Amino acid sequence: MSKTKAPRLKKNSQAAEVWQSLIHRPAAVIAMIGCAIILFLAIFADVIVPYDVAIRQSGKIKLLAPMTTDIYGKLHLLGTDNLGRDITARVIHGARTAMEIGLLSSIISLVISTILACLCAMLGGWVDNIIMRIVDVISCVPGMVVALAICAALGNGIPQLLVALTISSLPMHIKMIRSVALTVAKKDFVESAVALGANPWYIMVKHLVPNLASVILINGTAQVSINIMQGATLGFIGLGVKAPTPEWGTMLANGLSYTMKNQYMVYIPGIVLCLAALSINTLGDCLRDALDPQLKGKA
Repeated sequence: MSKTKAPRLKKNSQAAEVWQSLIHRPAAVIAMIGCAIILFLAIFADVIVPYDVAIRQSGKIKLLAPMTTDIYGKLHLLGTDNLGRDITARVIHGARTAMEIGLLSSIISLVISTILACLCAMLGGWVDNIIMRIVDVISCVPGMVVALAICAALGNGIPQLLVALTISSLPMHIKMIRSVALTVAKKDFVESAVALGANPWYIMVKHLVPNLASVILINGTAQVSINIMQGATLGFIGLGVKAPTPEWGTMLANGLSYTMKNQYMVYIPGIVLCLAALSINTLGDCLRDALDPQLKGKA
């Protein structure tokens, strides 16, 4: 009799397992929808509403309530601000500003942190000591204070915000990624590559970084939300983007003087900012749960 081989079960990739875990969690699905809406608004802001509408001022239509039609017959879905600018247009283009600040600063910070953390794990010795002592010095000051000092010194603008938020978030990422990189660097496949004389940069790219992908992804998702909130905070106190660029924190600051009669000027950007941060944070938490072997019962 011929022996029949048992069919092999196809093992899903980690990405497929993570996706399956996310789509079966209502909170993750809602968070992904929220993040998708924010990204859609940021990418297609100019298609949805022209940028000129977001910065156009008119004294004849200022402080209109939501769902009000102006003297020109145009409906303002979320009303207008104290300068007659359409709040709907400013919220939409503010999404682009928020994602530009949050995503770019997080990506730059993670790239620099990953390189430095891998250098610490691979080279050790004086390289590790110098990098970590600098990180310890920066860590002594809260990240928001570091960002405030940098923005105060460099002035307003998106490039200045990117520099400030990148530097302020470096210490946390370097410490977290380094702790995992040290563990990976002691694995047999890394030690074998070192023994065979492989180039340190090759080892970092080929072996370290792929095994750090999960912690980098989780940290990056959380940092996007943090940077959006910090960027809005800096805009709220006048150290954010330059006027008249639409930005949620600046919109909150502009509405403070009108909270008694025109509360929508504060409520609308505040609610949008909270929902954006909540969506990104929730997605980050769900990604952490999906990527953590202990939480999946595989440890």
